[in-house]
Amino acid sequence: MIAALGRGFRAVLPPAALGRLVAMGGSRALAAGLGLIATILIARGLEPAGLGLWSMALAVQGIALHLGEAGLRSIVTVEMAARPEAGRALLYRYLGLRLAISTGVIGLAVAGARLVGIADWPYLALLLTSLWPIALQLDWLPLAHGQTGQAGLLLLIRPVVFVLLLLALPLAGDPERLAVLFLAAWWVAAAATWPWLRLVRQAPVRAAAPGRRRLLRLALPVAVATVASQLLLSLDLLLVGARFGPAVAAQYYLASAILVAGLVVANGLGQAALARLAAATGTGFRAALEADLRLVGAVAALAAVTVLGVVPHLLPPAFGAAYAPAASLLVWLLPWFVLQHATAVLQAGMTAARLGDRQLRAALWLVAALVPGLALAWWFGDLRLFALARGLAELVRVVALWRGLPPALRPLSARHPSFGRRRRRRRGAR
Repeated sequence: MIAALGRGFRAVLPPAALGRLVAMGGSRALAAGLGLIATILIARGLEPAGLGLWSMALAVQGIALHLGEAGLRSIVTVEMAARPEAGRALLYRYLGLRLAISTGVIGLAVAGARLVGIADWPYLALLLTSLWPIALQLDWLPLAHGQTGQAGLLLLIRPVVFVLLLLALPLAGDPERLAVLFLAAWWVAAAATWPWLRLVRQAPVRAAAPGRRRLLRLALPVAVATVASQLLLSLDLLLVGARFGPAVAAQYYLASAILVAGLVVANGLGQAALARLAAATGTGFRAALEADLRLVGAVAALAAVTVLGVVPHLLPPAFGAAYAPAASLLVWLLPWFVLQHATAVLQAGMTAARLGDRQLRAALWLVAALVPGLALAWWFGDLRLFALARGLAELVRVVALWRGLPPALRPLSARHPSFGRRRRRRRGAR
């Protein structure tokens, strides 16, 4: 019996997959734990209205971040893993594009805030300058060179520094201090990754590296997909704040932030799969993608049970009685949370297979489902409908991503040999 359970466990979580889970998922889980500690300190240092305003500003920063990233991070990770001899040229082109686009996004966002008359635009401008250190954070370099353990450790620097700063300099109701500490943590995290420049080949082989236009063309579908993902995380929060006020937005933000913290293992597996799948083809690609989906499904099930059984009891003591209403929103956000696990791996598979046009199509389907869902939630004025709109949009994207894979690469498709064997066994049993 024990041997059978062991074989079943190894089938779902083979040793190689366990190593990837520990290296990337473990570090991200620690980072998520530190992120929750930071959120607790922020929630206790600000009133609900102050936390709501911070969360809305952070939502704008999140959208601006992904616009400034422009999908280039994922593409340069794949390209450097496939063409290490062109590393120096790739790095130059990536940093030039990333910093230029981020600066343009910051300028447009600040100008837009002033144009519409947002009184706190200097506060927003300070928060948006975090796009520069984030662009200069090179934690993806070890990942592109197969050093997932080192990449995982680099993920811990920013949350560790942020928590230490919050402990050393309590907020005492000062949101401006929070923005400064947030920015300082990102600069420290970026500087800590610069020693890994030694992994980049010294001689730039420019002919082997994609040009800037080629990088942008490859990155465009990824950019649209990541911006769509951020809209899924931010647009409903901004609308909740506009519809119900910052204090209610704080409750919605807190429930969402807890679940986002629970996604770190899935995101880590997606990052690890990105470089690994880039070198796989045909049946090897399909088998690897199917193994990762099976693994992330098991993680999603365990995480969902934990959220339902444990988090509601811990939320009020941890964050304060004023935030108790956030617990009731967890159930309504749970469908989105579970589906996000599949999205993380399918997105990595799409990027590695260079199926950008289909990834772009899936992102557009997500937006097409999200906008009317949020409009309906606004019309009825029900927080639960905002959460369900997020889950419905995620379901539409997962289906579009899976169907967008060619049948030869699609996990669990009718052309998969194991699928055919299972069908034959079922017919034989009948």
